[in-house]
Amino acid sequence: MEVKPLFAMPFAVDQMADHEPLCDELTRLFLEKETEGDRWRNEVRRETQKGALFESRFDLFQWQEPPVRRVAAFCHAAVARLVASLSDYEPAERERLTFDYHAWFHVTRAGGYQGLHHHQNASWSGIFCVDPGDVIADRPDSGLVRFHDPRWCSAHYMDAGNRRLKSPFHHGGFDVAHKTGQLVVFPSYVMHEIFPYLGQRPRIVVAFNAWVRMAS
Repeated sequence: MEVKPLFAMPFAVDQMADHEPLCDELTRLFLEKETEGDRWRNEVRRETQKGALFESRFDLFQWQEPPVRRVAAFCHAAVARLVASLSDYEPAERERLTFDYHAWFHVTRAGGYQGLHHHQNASWSGIFCVDPGDVIADRPDSGLVRFHDPRWCSAHYMDAGNRRLKSPFHHGGFDVAHKTGQLVVFPSYVMHEIFPYLGQRPRIVVAFNAWVRMAS
């Protein structure tokens, strides 16, 4: 028989080569901005954000500092490749695609976390890890990102016939433990949460939302 992967959700992971110098520069820059407090802080504190979590304004990809320009270019290239690979646009149409971004950085310290949420009113979102912070040997869930199955009713009844389905048909969440220089890109509608971070060194990420339009 033919089995079709209907309602599949694309999820992309990319790793920046030779990321250490760039991530070191971004770490210094973002921690410096954090110390300036409200000058760079997003003025809206979201209900899902708890504890020691600093969120910057959403204009990060407009900054002109060289390390920011490099991480913005890397993220944009990944989104553009993903859209091109998943869509049926002809080459001439791909040339007409325009990309707009809201982007920001997070500095999370011990006890900080973010509850269940999604990134509404965008097509793609991404998280680039600048520094995953401390690895806690007996708490692998520290700072973990959990993406939830968007098929909200798929696990309402489970038995031996569907409990152990293989990917991409399995049920349940998908966990990401951040690695320095790693980018994950996902559909903005996917609900996700960040578990409490338990380390002492700051955990630093860049996040973004993308809008893709066809120029006339």
